[in-house]
Amino acid sequence: MSEIKGVKIYALSNNKNDFVRKSRKVKNFSYYPKAANETEWVSNLNEELKKFEIDVIMPIDEYGILTLIKNKSILLQNSKLVLLPELNTFNTANNKGLLSKHLQSFQIPAPKTILYNTTDDLSTLPLEFPVLMKPFEGGGGGKGIILLKDSLSVKNFFSSNKVEFPFLIQSYIQGYDIDCSVLCKNGKILAFTIQKGILQGDSEFEPNIGLEFLHEKELYIVVKKLVKSLNWSGIAHIDMRYDVNDKTFKVIEINPRFWETTEASEIAGVNFPYLYCLERLDIAFGKPEYRNIKFMDLRGIGKTFRNNKLFLFKIKFLLRNTPIKYYLKDPLPFLNLIRDKIRSLLPG
Repeated sequence: MSEIKGVKIYALSNNKNDFVRKSRKVKNFSYYPKAANETEWVSNLNEELKKFEIDVIMPIDEYGILTLIKNKSILLQNSKLVLLPELNTFNTANNKGLLSKHLQSFQIPAPKTILYNTTDDLSTLPLEFPVLMKPFEGGGGGKGIILLKDSLSVKNFFSSNKVEFPFLIQSYIQGYDIDCSVLCKNGKILAFTIQKGILQGDSEFEPNIGLEFLHEKELYIVVKKLVKSLNWSGIAHIDMRYDVNDKTFKVIEINPRFWETTEASEIAGVNFPYLYCLERLDIAFGKPEYRNIKFMDLRGIGKTFRNNKLFLFKIKFLLRNTPIKYYLKDPLPFLNLIRDKIRSLLPG
């Protein structure tokens, strides 16, 4: 949002030391202790709406989005709230079990998935190994995903770990990660970007730290069918994977919130938060084009530098294809983030 001239950003957080409060791009930062319940959370937001002239209300994470979907009636000036999906639609997207059933019902390509409420029948797992075990909800950033290579690893895992039910087991797809970010209204895509992972983090299931934006017609067809089947409204980041065996793009999961690489989409040419606001303000815009570029986050820069010390001399790439431009324009949040990280590593 700070890339757009004339935009005033009002941030609300339950983290008193949120690094955003140091940003010179933020008009006002307000802190409230963590709310005891959803009603109190909305009440805090209403207090901000009374204090300031706000044009658009935009939640950015799962909790904020879900809370406003459920409590829109008690939100002051709720006509200023951005597009959000219906409650049952959000729950379907956010729950891996419900999403799996939805994908199967609408014949949308996805890995074979088995839902479990018990371990009784795991001895005859009806999927070929290797498989992935996942929680129904949460697990963002690859957390909670376990790779099981054979029946013995399944037995060993359940004998030595406490498992929360329900869970699902899913076929592991041989191929590569490729994702699609979207802004939609009533099942129609208003803006999108497609990104392929080109640099892996420490774990195979963590978000990629290096990306390449590209155009992929067959993937877009799958995404278009998916958002239409959900009648999706709002933003979402759809994790997908290309299956090298049957040459198809398969839907893995949906993140019904803003994603870590939102800034990467902006660098490629699509500013999702700004377009989200324009839609709420009924300001028309055409479907934006984006450039086929490579992007690297700070972890990607560090990993590449460790392998090639000359990488730091690629000044043009670092300024145009990484988040560094944001830190140079607004250094205090980043410096405070680094300070807190160092403090957390110090003894005592």
